[in-house]
Amino acid sequence: MTTYLILGATPIGTAVAQQLSEKPATTVRVLHDPATALPAEIRDQVTDLTGDLHKAVTYGPALQDTPIVFSALSGMDVDWALEALFDTQYRQQLPLTRVVLLSTAGVDQEVVGDLNYPGIDDVTEYLKQQRYAAKLVDEAEFPYTILRPVTLSAGPATTPKIIAEGQPVPAGNVSRETVVQVAVDLLQHGGHDYQSLAIC
Repeated sequence: MTTYLILGATPIGTAVAQQLSEKPATTVRVLHDPATALPAEIRDQVTDLTGDLHKAVTYGPALQDTPIVFSALSGMDVDWALEALFDTQYRQQLPLTRVVLLSTAGVDQEVVGDLNYPGIDDVTEYLKQQRYAAKLVDEAEFPYTILRPVTLSAGPATTPKIIAEGQPVPAGNVSRETVVQVAVDLLQHGGHDYQSLAIC
C-alpha cells in the first residue's frame, strides 16, 4: 500500500489526488485549510483532513505510514506551512518517502522575460518565501523534487518542456493539466531526486 499526502485543496492538488486515488493499493490524504473544500467528485475517494496549516499539530495524523508528500500549496506563506510540517515530522520522528514541492519559475532569477504571478501583490516577498520553502525541503534530507512552472493557465495537458536548474527559462504559460501530469508521474515513479525542474 502506498500512502500519498497532498497539501492543499487547490486545482492542481485536487487533480493530482484524484488521479492517484484511481490507482490500486493506494491511500490518498488531502490536508487543507477548513476555508476550502474538496470537489464533491473526489470526497469519497480520498481521506479529507482539515486544519490550520501553519500549526505543527495539524500534521501529526496526516504524516502516518511514511507518505509520499506533494505540496500543492499556492500563494503566500507556503514556507510557513512547510516549516510546520517538517517541525512535526522531526519532533515525532515520522519518516517520509519523498517530497514533491510545487513552487514557481522565477525563484532563481532564471526567467527570461516578464512572468505573471496572478493574485500576488508583493512578488519580491512571494519569491523570497518560495526560496525558503525550497530550502526547507532540501534540508529535510528526504528525496525531493521541486517543480517550477511558469504562469499557470487553463487548457488541456500538452507535452511538457522540462528545464534543469541553472538554465534560462522563457516566460510564458503552461497548463495546470500539464503540471498535474508531471507531478503524478513523479509521485508514482520517482526520478529527478534532489532536482529543481522548470516546467514550460
